[in-house]
Amino acid sequence: MLIWSMGAAANFRNEWLLGLVEEMQRDTMLAFHLSAVPLAFLLSGDWQYKGHVLARCVDAVLALALGGCYFLVTWGLLTARGLPDDAGVAEMVRLIDIQNLFIAVGSLIRWWAAARVDERTLFGALTLHTWLYLAVAFINNHFFAGKPELGPEYASIVTVPFVLLWVLSGRSAGSQLQRVPSARVVGVVRTLAPMALAGGLLVVALMLIRLDYVLGASAVLLAALGYVLRSAIAQISHIDRGSQLEVMALTDALTGLYNRHYLDHALPELWRRDSDSARSVGVLMIDIDHFKQLNDRYGHACGDDCLRQVAHALKAQLTRGNDVLARWGGEEFIALVWDVDANRIERLAERLRHAVEVLRIENLDSPLGHISISIGAASVRLDAGAPESTDPTALVQQADRALYQAKAFGRNRVEYFHMDTANQVVEHSIAL
Repeated sequence: MLIWSMGAAANFRNEWLLGLVEEMQRDTMLAFHLSAVPLAFLLSGDWQYKGHVLARCVDAVLALALGGCYFLVTWGLLTARGLPDDAGVAEMVRLIDIQNLFIAVGSLIRWWAAARVDERTLFGALTLHTWLYLAVAFINNHFFAGKPELGPEYASIVTVPFVLLWVLSGRSAGSQLQRVPSARVVGVVRTLAPMALAGGLLVVALMLIRLDYVLGASAVLLAALGYVLRSAIAQISHIDRGSQLEVMALTDALTGLYNRHYLDHALPELWRRDSDSARSVGVLMIDIDHFKQLNDRYGHACGDDCLRQVAHALKAQLTRGNDVLARWGGEEFIALVWDVDANRIERLAERLRHAVEVLRIENLDSPLGHISISIGAASVRLDAGAPESTDPTALVQQADRALYQAKAFGRNRVEYFHMDTANQVVEHSIAL
C-alpha cells in the first residue's frame, strides 16, 4: 500500500498540480509495478515469514527482479517506437491486466489451500482486494485513462480496493476453519508457489531479451539460479523434517528419553556393534514403586512430573557415552551399559536407586512416604567363553525377572542376575 501510494501521489502531482494529463511518467509507472512485489513475495512462500531464512531471501530477490523486469518490459514496449503511441499504450495496458490477473489468481489459490483460520482470513482479504483491483484497474485503464474530457478525478476509483484492504486488515480471524483442504492440495500449492515465482521471472526475462539482451539474459540466469536454490533448500528442508520425524518417533515425548520403539530396533544393532569390543554388557530394568497409587491420589499431571524428575535423575547417573537409557513403558525404564562386572553394575544400580530416593517426591501411599524405585539387573560376559546363544532379548528377560523378584521382596531394592559362561544364572541381591 505504501509503494502504491507513492505512485498515486506522483500521479496527483503530475495530473492535478502540473496538468500533465496526457503524459506518462516513468517514476509513477515504476511505483505501480513495484507495488506488486510484496504481494508476489507473500504468495510465493510461508505466509507467516517463519520459513527457511535463505529461502525467503531467494523469494524476495526473485519477486523484486520480477517486478523490475516486468516494468522494463512494459515501459520498453510503450516507448519502443519513440514517444508513446496508441499501439504501445494498448500493449502496456494488456501487460498490466496480465500482471493483475496473475496476482489475483495466486491470491485465490492460496485462499483455497489455506490450512489454518488466520491463513484463510489473510488470503481471503487479499483475494477480495486483488480481484476488485483487477476489475477497477481494467475499467480505469480501458475506459477512463487517456480521455481528458473525463478528468483525472475518475482515476480515483482505483483507491477503492485499497480502502477495502485497509478495512479488512482490521478484521479478526474466525474461530474455526469452515472448509478444510486436503493435505495433498496444501502440499501441492506450497510446493509450487515458490516455483511459480521463478517461472514467472523466466517468462518475463525472455520477453525482456528482445528489448535489452544483457538485462534479459541476466534475468534468465537469475531465474534459473533461484529455481535451483529453491529446489535445493526444499530438498534439504525435506530431509531435515524427515530426520526430525524420525527422532520424534524414537523419543518419548514426556521424558525426552528414547522409547521402547527405539530399543526394539536399536538393541540388536547396538549389541552387534559393541559386543565385539566390550568385555561385558548389563541391562537394568527400573520400576517406580507404587506409581499407580501416586497417579490415583495426586492426579496424572503430578504423575507426569514425577516421571520427568525420575528420568532426569537416572540420566544424570549414566554419564558414559555408550550408556543408553530409555522409557520402557508406563513407569518402567531400562538402561543398557557396557563393560560392567558384577560389582560395578551393582554399584551403578544402587546409585540409581539412591538418586531417585533423594528426590523425596511425596507419595503417601508408599510405606516410605515418598517415591522409590526397584531395579532388576542382569549382565553377561562377552569375552572368551561367552555362550553364542546369548542375545539381548534373553538378557532383558533376565533383568525383568530380577525386577519382578525385587518387587516381590519388598521394593526399593536391587536384584541382580549374572549369566556366566555356562549360561547359568547366578543371583545377587542387595537388600535395602
